Amino acid sequence: MSKAVLISIRPKWCEKIANGEKTIEVRKTRPKKLKNPFRCYIYCTQGRDARRLRGSWGKVIGEFTCDGFWIGSPRNTNPIFCMAACMDGFDTEKYAKDKILYGWHISDLLIYDQPRELTDFRRICPNDLCCETCAMYSNNGGICNNGALPLRRPPQSWCYVEAMKDE
Repeated sequence: MSKAVLISIRPKWCEKIANGEKTIEVRKTRPKKLKNPFRCYIYCTQGRDARRLRGSWGKVIGEFTCDGFWIGSPRNTNPIFCMAACMDGFDTEKYAKDKILYGWHISDLLIYDQPRELTDFRRICPNDLCCETCAMYSNNGGICNNGALPLRRPPQSWCYVEAMKDE
């Protein structure tokens, strides 16, 4: 299976993404094990700040393709970047705390009709070996034990997951 990312986003930002208003998600880090473009699943955190997504809190509401990053300093923020991120220069500077910011560009957005449970997603197997040479495989009677790695808690910011097959 291929790698993807599960990213935790607060409800008010999820709503802006779903509306097409927000086309850049701002983070202090970015995936280094993936090449652009890659798939990102949107986990809508718990909260009280978005009416439209009320039944979707604590679930994966959709996905997008991250096809590139804007990389920049919080003190030198481009106004176009701020508009696409639905933030102003003050917000970005406050969030960054003097660290580099990465703007994940959102494209090919898909909001699911039915949100998915977090446990539908699995972490990437920590072993870079093929299954047949892995201890998790041989100790489990010839079955890959990666099935025992479903997500139980959302990531603080984002984490690597297995990309789901297109349905």
